Amino acid sequence: MKRFKKYYIPLFILCIWLITFFAIPPNKERLYPEEFRSFVIVDRDSKILREVLSKDYKTSIWTSLDNMSEWITEATIIYEDKRFRTHSGVDVIALARALIENIKAGRIVSGGSTITMQVSKMAISFKNRNLFTKLYEILYALKLELYLNKKDILEIYLNRAPYGFQNFGIAAASKFYLNKPANHISVGEACLFAVIPKSPSRLNPYINPEKAIKERNKILKKLLLQKTIDSLSFSLAMREPLPFTPQELNFRAPHFVDYIICELDRLDIKNPKTIITTLDIDLQEDLEKLLKTTLKSMKRYNMNQGAILVMNTETSEILAMIGSQDYFGSDAGQVNGCLAKRQPGSAIKPFTYILALRDGFTKASILPDFPMEFQLPDGSRFAPKNYSKKYNGPVWLKEALGASLNVPTVCLVDRLGVERLYNLLKVLKFESLDKVAEFYGLSLTLGAGEVKLLELVRAYMAIARGGCLDMERSIIEIIDIHNNILKIESNEEKMLFTDEIAYIITDILSDNSNRIKSFGEDNPLNLPFPCAAKTGTSKDYRDNWCVGFTSKYVIGVWVGNFDGSPMKSVSGISGAAPLFRDIMIELHRYANPPSFEQPPGLVHLEVCAFSGKIPGSLCTNVVDEIFILGTEPYEICDECSRYGESKDKFYKSLYSGQADLKYPNDIEQERSYGNYKLHILTPTDGDIFKIDPQVSLQSQAIVFKVETDENIERVIFKLDGKILAEKEYPFKYVWVPSPGEHLLEVKPDIPKIDEIHKVAFRVL
Repeated sequence: MKRFKKYYIPLFILCIWLITFFAIPPNKERLYPEEFRSFVIVDRDSKILREVLSKDYKTSIWTSLDNMSEWITEATIIYEDKRFRTHSGVDVIALARALIENIKAGRIVSGGSTITMQVSKMAISFKNRNLFTKLYEILYALKLELYLNKKDILEIYLNRAPYGFQNFGIAAASKFYLNKPANHISVGEACLFAVIPKSPSRLNPYINPEKAIKERNKILKKLLLQKTIDSLSFSLAMREPLPFTPQELNFRAPHFVDYIICELDRLDIKNPKTIITTLDIDLQEDLEKLLKTTLKSMKRYNMNQGAILVMNTETSEILAMIGSQDYFGSDAGQVNGCLAKRQPGSAIKPFTYILALRDGFTKASILPDFPMEFQLPDGSRFAPKNYSKKYNGPVWLKEALGASLNVPTVCLVDRLGVERLYNLLKVLKFESLDKVAEFYGLSLTLGAGEVKLLELVRAYMAIARGGCLDMERSIIEIIDIHNNILKIESNEEKMLFTDEIAYIITDILSDNSNRIKSFGEDNPLNLPFPCAAKTGTSKDYRDNWCVGFTSKYVIGVWVGNFDGSPMKSVSGISGAAPLFRDIMIELHRYANPPSFEQPPGLVHLEVCAFSGKIPGSLCTNVVDEIFILGTEPYEICDECSRYGESKDKFYKSLYSGQADLKYPNDIEQERSYGNYKLHILTPTDGDIFKIDPQVSLQSQAIVFKVETDENIERVIFKLDGKILAEKEYPFKYVWVPSPGEHLLEVKPDIPKIDEIHKVAFRVL
């Protein structure tokens, strides 16, 4: 007995605590929340977008059990807790069964909770759940049974159970889904409602109607077996279709409304009654249809999802936010593509050129565009390549940006410093770039860092507003339950770069002649009115972007797949740009936007089209160009007399000694093998691929692609010395990656021709 004495005091304390615990009645405020209110979210013209029927896990329409359909009580009891009327708060049989099922499955598949235990959980609301909290919920359930009758407990449960889409309580759910009171619910509808609280997302009839109906039918069969309903009622209920209010009536601009609800939490708004937003619902729904039509036409290219964001240039108000083509679609439709992090590709490039202009570069500054390598801090070398796989020799800065050339852009950021570009992007509120600058390296300027479409549109808004950052607005005003009007204060505008720099970037991005080198003259961005635009394509065609603006609107478009699977050779100019063009034309259907207003600190000057300097006596090609006052050229061109039309010689004179130069004619020499031409297009020598553990290997396959002349009809692919395949045109092989260093060899399948093109690459 002595060895048990040490437990006497703890046991005595436990007994006193239990007696006190059960002696004090349950806190009614925990069981019956005081405020039951809904609030309405409307567009800028007061058109209802959604009535939010609950907030903070409360119910907005408390209803007594007597005002509920008897079928909802019967269906809920038979589905959730069939011994509810006989147990004392805890169903020992259900707990034992759940324990056995969990042991067999090796994980938690069943909780064995009664309706009383679920009410206990609602009242206590533990943030972290463990064995201790489970035991406390059991004790609290026993306490509830001691002080409340079964009717009260069931009433609390049916008023606080989750029914999906922030609806808590059967009355709120009935109004939301059926637009009728809870006492008019039929037996079939009651059985459907009974299944939702178990898993409000998995068993939601909007999201998974088949699963919800399957569970409904199980309840109907149990009601028939218990003779609660007759065979005729059973037969009619089994054939009853989903009676719910159409999604488009309950969920207008669904991603935007979800965004607004998050904004209310961020702003800590209490007791709202009406939220007047900046959205134009008519425009929103027109663009939703346009997105669906576009994606349907591009489905064969594995382009299945898209997002659109439209903002007012003058006010920074969000006019349309479309996060996916179908909020209820099986393809992760509830993901908001406007807020998802993706690689922006070349759409991020203009901010490198803003830095360059700030440092005294001009539209006529000459940049290198030929194969070159850059030393990275870790000792490796980075060799950027243009999207077209071609090089143009010396190009003007405006061509480098307009045609989205990679080599000149990387050359610029190498000179300016990655840290400076990173700092500018952070000041522009690219909060998604949460790593240090060194993590992204030079490829930051090519879109290696993941950003949100909202962040990108916000940054382009700064260009459209003359270098002034103004945070987006989504709420005009809020009316609270006392009819007080709360104005949402806008953030202070911040000048980040001059309006002269902003205008020059705008001029470059709106001049179609600057795009010709990469996209040709007849491209989707050649609009019939002044419009600045930039496309972007991430590696392996996983993301397409097009962002741009007129003097009236700023638009961002993303297309791709939420699972990260690549599209079939769809770039920003062929994927996102046509949709961007259609949206721009729709927005300016009745009147073209005015031209961009030129600030006073710019000067026009005629310069040599070859050197960008003041024309000399032998300069035959002269163009009119704009410069920021103080950056205009002052030297007279003598290159036309020294080099004539030889741009390579001119280029070498400008950049000799600054890099290990390699010219396009050297590339052609590398690609020639005897009388045949063969070249591996992808991968390129030195490429590094990284396997994403969250994505299937098949969806990360690497495409080996080869270019040949007309003399070669078949090629042989070899990897690490082993033959992979023999391929005819289009000479490509899809390889599932494996980690390690790899050597790809390709040779013509022609007797006595032994020339081989090789590239080495690495998979991490």
